[in-house]
Amino acid sequence: MVSVDVSMAMLRRAAERSPVRVCADAAALPLADASVTVVAAVDMLLFPAETARVLAPDGVLLWVNQLGTDGPLHLTTADVAAALPGAWDAVEADAGWGTWAALRRAR
Repeated sequence: MVSVDVSMAMLRRAAERSPVRVCADAAALPLADASVTVVAAVDMLLFPAETARVLAPDGVLLWVNQLGTDGPLHLTTADVAAALPGAWDAVEADAGWGTWAALRRAR
């Protein structure tokens, strides 16, 4: 597991949970093409081209909005799928007051 955040303070908070932490902007991930099995995007801006670039062909984008529709960065699953290049299938659900979706390239 690799945790990526633009904030060193956030990476320090993840020290016990994530052995590999990288300070980087999600707009230009320092990861190889098609090298990631899962991108977990929790309450963040969507970088659709960069997410699609690093995801393996069978990789999954886990899109989480902890505050659901009340969150400042909330996007619907349809909006996320439409922003990603190509066609994507999704499963979505509510979790408490939050929402999540798992998206995978359509086959």
